Amino acid sequence: FYYARFIILTVSVLFLSFVQASVMAFNTTYVVMCNTTTSPLYSDYGRMMNRSATIMIEFEWAPSYLPIALQRFPFNSVRRSFSFAASFAGGLIGTFPMLYILRRLGAHMTMCIIGAISSLLCALTPQSISASFELFVALRFISGFITAPLFPVMGTIIEDWATIDEKGLFVGVLSAQMEIASLFTLPVASTIAEKVNWPTVFYVHGLLCALFTAAWLVIYRNNPADHWMISVKEAETIKRGKHHSDATPSSPPYCVLLSSPAVWSIFTAAAGTVFVSQFLGVFSPQYFISVLGYSPTVTGTLAIIPIIAALPVKFLTGIVSDRLTVLSEIAKVRLFNSLASYLAAFFFVLVLFIPPSANSTAATALIMIPFIVISFTTGGFQKAALLVARQHSPTIFSGIHIFTMVALLTGTFIIPLLTSDNTFNQWKIVFLIFIIVLVLSNGVFIIFVSAEPAEWAERKVE
Repeated sequence: FYYARFIILTVSVLFLSFVQASVMAFNTTYVVMCNTTTSPLYSDYGRMMNRSATIMIEFEWAPSYLPIALQRFPFNSVRRSFSFAASFAGGLIGTFPMLYILRRLGAHMTMCIIGAISSLLCALTPQSISASFELFVALRFISGFITAPLFPVMGTIIEDWATIDEKGLFVGVLSAQMEIASLFTLPVASTIAEKVNWPTVFYVHGLLCALFTAAWLVIYRNNPADHWMISVKEAETIKRGKHHSDATPSSPPYCVLLSSPAVWSIFTAAAGTVFVSQFLGVFSPQYFISVLGYSPTVTGTLAIIPIIAALPVKFLTGIVSDRLTVLSEIAKVRLFNSLASYLAAFFFVLVLFIPPSANSTAATALIMIPFIVISFTTGGFQKAALLVARQHSPTIFSGIHIFTMVALLTGTFIIPLLTSDNTFNQWKIVFLIFIIVLVLSNGVFIIFVSAEPAEWAERKVE
């Protein structure tokens, strides 16, 4: 069988997606577990309403005698921020420790351990919330810490399993892990939480994470030559044009790597696009409900539309970036990253001049389009990282991960401060910042990016 590497690719993206989903399950379940109106204690609370304006916080919504499924946790703004920021902070701090483990144990064993722990932590989430808020935050931090390699391991999978001419395709597929996780978690978690109960969401996600971890354990191998499904011909095809697979991998040359303008241009482009794209996953429900005036049910549907549309853009961009031969590699990464950044900035400009009160349909469509075209970065900074770093691409992807976590943490605190009243005029300031960030970050990328292997990348096989 000559195309077994695509089975590896499929198993890999599904495994990474469901590990992501195990961490994301809380994001969707949060609304239900905080909804005190569905608590059996709500009538008791109603009788006490006239006693204090702060009774919502002081009232005990999660007494130990209630089953966890009936307990509610109406977090205040500080606790809500810590609930979401804990996993980001864990991902930021865990990047290099987990990268070290990835290098020492290899992708196969490291990700098996990560998958097993993630499934366990996900299943224990309801118990941790019920026990104490501090324990829950610690669990969220650990979840973010151990899943820090999910983005860096893409570089390992691509370098080990993609042929020289298929790297764009592999980037397009593997980078879709967040979209696939969202497409599963958003509708499934909300349905289970509403129709069954909120703890079951975590149990289902934990079970699925465990199942796909088992699939990864059975199917994936670090070296194509050692895989029971790979023929000698396919192994040679994968190896052709790369560094010696039997050579001992050298340690990443961190000092030289971090002095490379091309590497910093990749980090800058990543931080810029992630700072903007977090709007879709974190703040779009708030914008759709408060500014555009949609119901929560309609908002859930609208949030999925750009995710669905982004998937084919990612896949096609990866394929085209491999097959387009009329342009050089440097021209292609500049082209695709510019399409992502400048098109997104252009549509944000249109959003500024079309308020929801004038045309809500147009305003809704325009706010979605930027997050679809940002998927062109598959052929931009993400592919540039592979071209520049080769076998050290996991280190570059780790750096990208750090910058994306910083961007997420920054946006998590800055955007709410700028949109305290959720008015369109306040959001216009945010969109203007998005435009500036996209234009400047891509400008840096275009000037300093490279598409040639750096000097510190290992030599090729002749």
